[in-house]
Amino acid sequence: MKLPDGYPRLGLLAGAVLWVVWAISCLLGPAILDLNGQVIGTDHTAFHTAAVLIGEGRGDALFDYPRLPIFQARQEEITGKPGFLDPYRNPPFYALLYRPTAGLPYLASYAVWAVIGVTILAAGLWLIHGAGVVRPLLWSVCFYPAFATVSFGQNTFLSLGIFALVFSAVVSEHRFLAGLAAGLLLYKPQLLLGLGIWWLIDVRRYWPAILGGSVTAGVLAAVSWLLLPSETAEWVRRLPDIAAYDRFEFYNLHTPRGFSYLLTGDKRIGDVFGLVGLLLAVAWLVRFRLRHGGDARLVFAAAVLATLWGSPHTMTYEWALLIIPAVVLWDTQVELRGEWLALFAVAWVALFVSTPLTKAQLGLFGHAIQTSVPVLAWVALRADRLLERRGPSPFRAAAGR
Repeated sequence: MKLPDGYPRLGLLAGAVLWVVWAISCLLGPAILDLNGQVIGTDHTAFHTAAVLIGEGRGDALFDYPRLPIFQARQEEITGKPGFLDPYRNPPFYALLYRPTAGLPYLASYAVWAVIGVTILAAGLWLIHGAGVVRPLLWSVCFYPAFATVSFGQNTFLSLGIFALVFSAVVSEHRFLAGLAAGLLLYKPQLLLGLGIWWLIDVRRYWPAILGGSVTAGVLAAVSWLLLPSETAEWVRRLPDIAAYDRFEFYNLHTPRGFSYLLTGDKRIGDVFGLVGLLLAVAWLVRFRLRHGGDARLVFAAAVLATLWGSPHTMTYEWALLIIPAVVLWDTQVELRGEWLALFAVAWVALFVSTPLTKAQLGLFGHAIQTSVPVLAWVALRADRLLERRGPSPFRAAAGR
């Protein structure tokens, strides 16, 4: 399966058009809203508001679920949009990152963090790919989930940068350092799924990584308790309510859980299928590790993919982490680049069109098929088959001696 010459450039063109249209909408919209009446960088409001409230000594209001009256009132002031609410659900220590920009006007804070995010993306690509990141960076920003990361005001590029640090440490066999870096992902603990499973089933080799992650977890917990004691206590007390909070647009959720709920309209069925999807992702990763365990680069890529597909809460923007396995496969399995390009194109199109198609189906029928979920599963299984046919790579054979 190969793409005709010239087709890949259509992806760059489509990505460029997406950015241009969004930029025009932001520039012509009123105040901090775009032309659709949406707050620019919507999800950044949660991080910005949390930092503002902590600075005002009202950090307890961050987790007053399910209504969040004080948080919502302050967020309405910041955005100027009555009735607007985008809640903060991360651990309290994460909000400290946004304290330096809390005194800025909202759009300035958003712009600063957008630049920080793209810079981290470039640095992460350099750690994974090496020198010459301009081309992969250009392709990355034209990937719809990467665009969504910036336009939604999300923090996925920070996660990607942390994953890149872990990758660099794992490949160089600095496993304790890999664990130290991985522990930073505790602000979104579901992202540790793949790495945690991998390191647990290979515990004799990766116990230093588990130890390193535990050290980072302890440090972050201590920082949170020392600097934000009341906020941390409230977050722990309210954790079940925070985890159960699901007032978000499910058409942005690309997981088996989201697929099942959108198709049936029953959240209980969605939860059951989400659990089944999680178990399948774990089983696939265990099998993959047994067959490719000597090549840490391939297992790392598989761990990221298993995390994205198996997590119950992988939103559109978090699929930007798919850039990591794409780059790893492109760099390490050079002779399969023709096949990779075709698979990357299928995944690219699926994630580009699935959200708007799902939203349209919901409007017309009340139910929807989130096409990205089965398509991405097929892409993963197809890539797995290609690697199996290829056999042991030179890197893997050397690592296994």
